[in-house]
Amino acid sequence: MLASRISRWTPRQDALFRRMADANVRPEFIAAKLNRSVHAIKLRAYTIGLPLKWFRGKEPPRRYRNP
Repeated sequence: MLASRISRWTPRQDALFRRMADANVRPEFIAAKLNRSVHAIKLRAYTIGLPLKWFRGKEPPRRYRNP
């Protein structure tokens, strides 16, 4: 039987994740700090009900055409 590669989230990791997300820390940095993938971070955010606003990078400025 194959060993599971999925490591469960601990309450301590969840708490750190919530604090970092509330501080608008980039998902890439959170993933590195928690030794997880960015995909795992996004999935966990959805699972525990965190708003995804901090995931989205800043949009580049829009260019408008002059009529």
